[in-house]
Order: sequence, then structure tokens, then C-alpha cells
Amino acid sequence: MDLEDLKDTFYRLVAPSLPNEWDVEEALAPLIDSETQHLEEIFAQIPAIWPVSHSLCFAYLSAAGPALSSLALDELSLWVHTLLDRYETGGLRSAQVFMADVESQFARPLRGQGGLRLIDVRPRLQPYVNGLAGRELPLIGAAEAATDTESIYLPGEIGLFTENDDNFLLYKLMVSFQWACLAGGVFDAPPAVRLHRKSAHPLDCYFSEFDRPDHARRLFHLLETGRILGFLRQELPGLMRQAALLLPRLPLSGDHASSPNVLDLLQRGLVREQWPKADHHLPPLVERAVALCHQCSDHATDNTLSLEAVRELMAMLQPEEDLAATSPLVFQGTLRLQEIRNLGMRQQADKALCLMQTMTARLPTVEAKQADGAEHHQAAATTHNQDAAVIIDADSAWEQLPPFMQSLSQRIDNRPPAEEPEQSLTSRPSPQVEPSVSAAEGKGGQAFAQFSKVRPGEGEGAVEPVVYDEWDYRRKGFRKNWCVVREKELPPAQNTFIEQTLKQYRGQIRRLRHQFELLQTGERFVRRQREGNDIDFDALVESLADNRAGRPPSDRVFIRLARDHRDIAVTFLVDMSNSTAGWVGQSIKESLVLICEAMEVLNDRYAIYGFSGMRRLRCEVFPVKRMDERYTGVVRQRISAIGPREYTRMAPAIRHMTSLFDQVEAKIRLLIVLSDGKPEDYDDYKGEYAIEDTRHALLEAKAKGIHPFCITIDRQAHEYMAHMYGEVNYIFIDKVNQLPARMPEIYRVLTS
Repeated sequence: MDLEDLKDTFYRLVAPSLPNEWDVEEALAPLIDSETQHLEEIFAQIPAIWPVSHSLCFAYLSAAGPALSSLALDELSLWVHTLLDRYETGGLRSAQVFMADVESQFARPLRGQGGLRLIDVRPRLQPYVNGLAGRELPLIGAAEAATDTESIYLPGEIGLFTENDDNFLLYKLMVSFQWACLAGGVFDAPPAVRLHRKSAHPLDCYFSEFDRPDHARRLFHLLETGRILGFLRQELPGLMRQAALLLPRLPLSGDHASSPNVLDLLQRGLVREQWPKADHHLPPLVERAVALCHQCSDHATDNTLSLEAVRELMAMLQPEEDLAATSPLVFQGTLRLQEIRNLGMRQQADKALCLMQTMTARLPTVEAKQADGAEHHQAAATTHNQDAAVIIDADSAWEQLPPFMQSLSQRIDNRPPAEEPEQSLTSRPSPQVEPSVSAAEGKGGQAFAQFSKVRPGEGEGAVEPVVYDEWDYRRKGFRKNWCVVREKELPPAQNTFIEQTLKQYRGQIRRLRHQFELLQTGERFVRRQREGNDIDFDALVESLADNRAGRPPSDRVFIRLARDHRDIAVTFLVDMSNSTAGWVGQSIKESLVLICEAMEVLNDRYAIYGFSGMRRLRCEVFPVKRMDERYTGVVRQRISAIGPREYTRMAPAIRHMTSLFDQVEAKIRLLIVLSDGKPEDYDDYKGEYAIEDTRHALLEAKAKGIHPFCITIDRQAHEYMAHMYGEVNYIFIDKVNQLPARMPEIYRVLTS
């Protein structure tokens, strides 16, 4: 096939996009001499790659031909699937490295001979380390192992050993070691250290006292490594018995050094038990370092002994001695002291911010009411005394704030505190006290506003975003960690919508409550049972008669009291896209009010969430009523606040509801979606791609025992609803004003 034929085929696959012709020719040139069968398989993968990245697609076309020299034809689609994962987790450069070496990056791991990736072992390691720490310690990919006290960083892939069991054990040792560094106090501040810089970690300040701080840091880290290995042998003896066979096989940088330094010799001793022998006339530095390393490993319970050992060894270190050539042990990783310090300062700022919020909320208002009688004067005096006590508490709390928070607030506050309250405090009887009120109030409020600007979205009611995969039907696999879902509070609306709805549908609500009362838990007698609470005399007489007549008697001669108990949990997921503006949104809100009013007579647990968003990084979910929340006036006001937002990326919201259902125990779990159209977003999330992703999200929900059902008012819904939900899992309402009347009936049928 010549180049023009290849170009024609390529342009048909990527239409309506029109890429640069020179780029196309350059990418297709290596494929001119390829076999037809190979070309068909290579071109079959383009629809999965082109929408993700044009540059990646061109790189793929250039690499696909050589890749088939190492792969079977039926392995190409799996290679592309892995390639897309690499691109989405590491970018174009990572994907190019993956394509450059097909044998070691893909073929050997496929045969069980290659490295092990963090993304593959994280599902096993994450629960393990969470159990060790008793809290969430996310595992994050990085170049080297480390921790910042809130996360653990691990290499994205380990291929030191041919057997993946050994690579996994090394991953497990890395995780355990980083946890032990936290539990064993490696990062504790040294006593009586002089802090040269408040923003620096105390250990960095300690190391900076020496002429060569990097050498002091390396000595400390290795001495602490010996201590932490001893800690692990006590806390996790089973793991360390397994690791005892692995440690001697780890590569050491000193293996290739002509004259190993003191760090090289200590590393050999720690992982291979090859300690320098005293009869070899050891240098004083090495002899003393070995002795101190043994002391730290056997007797130390914190890092104090290691710090003292560093001071002693640094005094013995010769100027020509270079420790920089020694790489850390692979499980040891690196010290991220500055990141630990930065994290601590952020946490300190958060605490100070909460303190200022609390302090500001407690302070009295500066506006005073004029007293017009003796009783009013006495009440005002009492109030003033109470206020003064609060002010004193606030001032003492302000003095306890970190210095950097006080200086920040003083920079934010442009006016001298003593001059602030003059206009607002003219009516106060004790002006000498009041400046503290306004000053503290201004500092608290303005500092809070300043932090809100710096850290948007982290105010009151904010919830950490959650990341979900997205199904790409073209590659028959997931886009990993693709969609970011954030729960956002829906401000209650103060209007007359609820009152008008209750008035308009008062007769229907009365009938619905009566119908739903009939669905409540009831008791009834079930006759002719093999066991039960009492004897069924009618059945007993028939049994005796059958016996006299020579027929076999029945053993079903008991009555059982049956209790019909409803154990149902349901979530209503409401489409809040901009297409619901007008009468559609009005009907959806009215139907929610009716169903809530009717369900209050049942014991069914239910929740209401809205969803909308724009693009994959801003998928928004709005809690209207959570599962454990009562149907109160605030919930009614949130229903009233439901309104059109942006687009309809439905699958992330469904996956989020599925994850919330994981915390709910019920025999029947329903997910009822109210939508007016098919899924669609501002980017390329539309058409078959969006439908298939939504369908897969619904299948994931079904696999977890959740029953999805859709109530739709889209006139064209029949074209795709059966494919997404199944033939009997949706209902089509062609007249929007019928929705409030139909929805409670639909729910009653679904749960009866």
C-alpha cells in the first residue's frame, strides 16, 4: 500500500479533524512496506487514540510497525490499552518511553518476566498501610520512596527482580519502612536546636550547623535506617523474615566503588550482615561508625542517639571523605524534610484559621442599643461584663496564634487597631475595652477572607474531591483517574415555592400518604406451615381425616405470624443541566416535594442529589438530602434551590452515588435518575462515547447490588434508553406536567 492510500485511510478514520499533512506523512512513512493484515490492525486502534491526543497518535503510528516485531497481532490492542494508561498517568514523555522499548516495557511483563507497577499493586498495598497507620496514607507515584507524613511516595515501577513476587515484597518493605519512619519518630525535632529559619525543618537547621550539611543528613538517615529496621523486626517479624532473603540481593552503590566509604560499609552491614572486621585495622571513623550503628539499632527508641552519633562522626570525618557518591538504599528512599515542614505550617495555619473563625463568631456585635430605662441600663451592664470576659478570652486566644499568622493579619489590616472602632463605639460605656473587639473581629474576618482567596473551595461545607475512572468503549478499557467529582453545598432558597406546591397538590399529597401508609410494615397470619407460633386447627383436622382415610397426612399444621418489614434505601439523582430550565425543572422540583411528603409516612431511607458540571475536571454533585438527614425545612429550601446549571456528564455522578451506597446496608437499594435527555458535556463527551460510559457506570452499580431506574422526559429517549438502562429499567413521560403525579406511583410500584 502506497503513502497516498495510507493517508486516505487515515483521514477517513479521523474525520472531521484535519491534521497537518506533513505530520501525517511523517507518521505513516514507516508503514508503507507493512503487511496488509498488520496495517488493518494498526489502523483499527486509531479511533481510540486520536480523540485522546493527536501527538500521541502520530507517535503511535511511527512506533506500531516496530512494535509488531515483538508482539503477536492479537496483542496490539492490549499494548495500545497500556499505552493510553501510561499517557494519562505520566503524559506524552512517559508514553514515548513505553513505546521505545516494547520488549522490556510490555512484552516481558506480559509474560510475567518484567517489572511490577504501583498502579497494579496499590489495591493490595493501600489497605495494608492504612491498617498499619490506623488512618489514610495515600500511596503516590514518585521517583524514589519517601513520605511527607500525610502520604507515602513510591516508585511507579519496580523491576529489580525477575519474579514479581520479589518485586511486590520490595514494594511492601518500602511501604512498611516509610510507615515505621513515622511511627518511630525519625522526623522528630532535635532538642535545643537553634532555628535559623522559621520556615525550615528543625532537622535541616541541625544539619546546617555542620560544614557539610549534606554529609550530616546522609549519616543521620543511614543510622536511622538501622534503627528503623530493628523497629520493624519487633513490630512486623513475619515481614522481616521474608525480607531477610531479599535484602542481601539489593544492589548497593558501593559494589562498584574501588574504595568504599563509611556509608558503603554501613550499608553492607545493614542489608548483608557484612560488617567490617576489627582485625583488619579499620580506620577510627569506620570503627566508631559501626559501633554507633549497632547502638542505634539495638537500644535507641527515638532519633536522639542518631543525632548525637552524627555530631561525633562529623567531627571525625576527613575533608577528603566524600559521601555524596553513595546512593540511598532502594527501600530507604529520601528525606523530604522541607515538604514535611511546609505541610506542618499549612496545618498550623488551618488550626489558626479555625481558631479565628471561632473567636470571631463568639465576639459580640459592636452596635449597641440605647438604654431607655433602669432595667435596660442594668441589662446592658450585665451584658457588658459578659462581653468583656469574651473579649479577654479572645485576646488570650489571639496571643496564642503562631507569629506568622499574627503578622499576616496585621499586614492585611491596613488601619491601626486603636483607630478602628471610633465611629461604631460611640455608644459603648467602656471604650477602653472595645478596640480589642473590633481589632480581633477585623483580624479574624479579614484573615479568613485572605485565606479564602488563596485556597478557594475549602470553606465551610467543602468536601474533598473524588476521582473516578471513565469507560472508553473504543479501547475497551478505562481512562484511569479521569473525572473529578466534588460535592458542593446547595444554598437554601428563601421563596414561596414549597408553600405554593403544598397548596396546589394538597389533595394529591393526602391520597399519596394514605397509599404509602398501606406499604408500611404489617403483621399477618400465614396458615398451613411446617413450623410456626401456634397450631392451625383446620389443617390439623384435615391431616387427621386424611390419616383415617388411608392417605398420607400433611405436616403443614402450624400458623406462623409473618412480619413484612421494608428494608429499602433509595437515592434520587436529579439532572441539573441547563436543559432543565423552565417548566421541566419546575416539574422535577414539584415531583420531589410530593415524593418526600409521601415517604415521610414510610421507614424507607432516601437521599436526593443533583448533578451537573462542565468538562471532566469539574463534575459537580449537590446534596439536597443525605441518606441520614431528616426531611426538614432546610431540605425543602434546598429542593426549592434546585435549578439549571451546566452540562449532563451523568456517569461520574452515578459512580459517586454507587460509592455512597457502599456505606448503606439494605435489602433493596434503588438509584432513581430524573433526567430530560441523554448524557453530554462541553468537551467531546457526547454521542456513543457518552452513552457507553453511562451504560458502563450503570452496569458497575448493578454489579454492586444497586437497581438503577430512569424517569426521563426526553421525547427522543427511546433511541438510547433501552441500551443504557435495559428494556424494563426506565419509563418515558412525554408530558412534563404529568411528572409530579406519576413519580410517587412509579416509586410505589418499584418498591412493592
